[in-house]
Amino acid sequence: MNCSVCSTEIKGKYCANCGQYYKGKRISIKTILEDLFASVFSLEKSFFTNIKTGLSNPKLLVSNYWNGFRKYYFSPGKFFTIASLFLLLHYLIANDFLGLVVTSTISSQFVILLSNIILLTFLSSLLYLKFKKNVFEHLILNIYNVSLWTIIFVPISIILSLSINNNGIEEFFFIPYHLLIMIWNSKAFELTRLKRILFVAINLVLLYGTILFLIYQFGEF
Repeated sequence: MNCSVCSTEIKGKYCANCGQYYKGKRISIKTILEDLFASVFSLEKSFFTNIKTGLSNPKLLVSNYWNGFRKYYFSPGKFFTIASLFLLLHYLIANDFLGLVVTSTISSQFVILLSNIILLTFLSSLLYLKFKKNVFEHLILNIYNVSLWTIIFVPISIILSLSINNNGIEEFFFIPYHLLIMIWNSKAFELTRLKRILFVAINLVLLYGTILFLIYQFGEF
């Protein structure tokens, strides 16, 4: 196995050249929990470097984790933790995210992140079934991209909250928020441009169709 960062042959669990950790096991619930707890206590690379990588090359970030490499880029748990902290900061300034106010017995920022991650994981598992990724691998994909775009949109939401007194305008920004997550999800797979557009469009229709159905059934979401 060659290192995904510097292409040096790996002998053991660490790259002798850049130090990246290689796990070599397929993702399971155990690996997700292990990395989630480990992410709270360690920093691998700078925050801005990881954000730049996630924006410029989301496939590298996600496939690197899928293929068992660790300790060079932020883990999905690290991204999730940072996104939660960003939302917490936002809620100290304004009690909403893109006009959405969540009333919950648990922290509202976790509700926003988890509901998006769970719903989008379910949808991507259906849409990209032919690529034979298990549900945990789709979970990793969505933790990365939902967290990434939440971090990007928190400053946008803060500016909107402080400058526009209209929740309808703020809520409109959920469309580009979800659209960008879906586009970045699609970039983890080998697709033609036409298929990518088609998959993203189907994903968007299914997401908002599901949300409208939940609103119709329960009166809120």
